[in-house]
Amino acid sequence: MTDRDHPVDRYDLIGLVGVTAYLAAYFGVQLMGWRTNSAGYLALNVFGPLCILVSLAHSFNLAAFVTQCAWLAITLFGGWRAWRKNGA
Repeated sequence: MTDRDHPVDRYDLIGLVGVTAYLAAYFGVQLMGWRTNSAGYLALNVFGPLCILVSLAHSFNLAAFVTQCAWLAITLFGGWRAWRKNGA
């Protein structure tokens, strides 16, 4: 089998799932009225960079890695603040 037989490998698919998670979160906020501290929004914004980080393990790109790590850290910090504020 050659790369032409399977132009998109499993790592690319995992990365695309991550991109879909980002877009779903953005869609939810912009068009569905989701709050940015909602569980669904936060979950999608954690799942997205995790998927992309997995895809980067196969084909590394430093700028993308730094972006995904920052996005994940900011999301986790924001989720922690929301959880703390709500007294959960």
